[in-house]
Amino acid sequence: MITVLFEVPYYHCSKSIRFLIDTGATRSAITETEAALIGLDCDLLPEAKVGAIGFGGTFKNKVINRPVYLTFSSANDQTHRIPYAQGFQIVCIPARVSQNELEKMRRYTPCVLGMDILCKFKLYLDKKKVVLSL
Repeated sequence: MITVLFEVPYYHCSKSIRFLIDTGATRSAITETEAALIGLDCDLLPEAKVGAIGFGGTFKNKVINRPVYLTFSSANDQTHRIPYAQGFQIVCIPARVSQNELEKMRRYTPCVLGMDILCKFKLYLDKKKVVLSL
């Protein structure tokens, strides 16, 4: 997990978000819950052309159709700001799920940092120490 400052200047919103580093994900995404905490109204955002596929099945995504900035902090107090032109994904929970499933999905669905962002860094994986360095 890594904490990243997530900013959408057009909507005047920003928040530090914990992302799961997922080298198997092609696209990065935040959850609908995080989007709401930031102040984004998912109902006003367009639907993505392609949904997300995960352990819970297929999810419809919304898209932030404005520039997004992700700011990473390093151990030596340097920051790295990555622009994401437009099309950042928001994973939305399906409407037809039970209250119990809804709570589980909200609790256990992580925000994901995928290869669309990770490819901008050199990745070093030390399996013995279970450490990923960006």
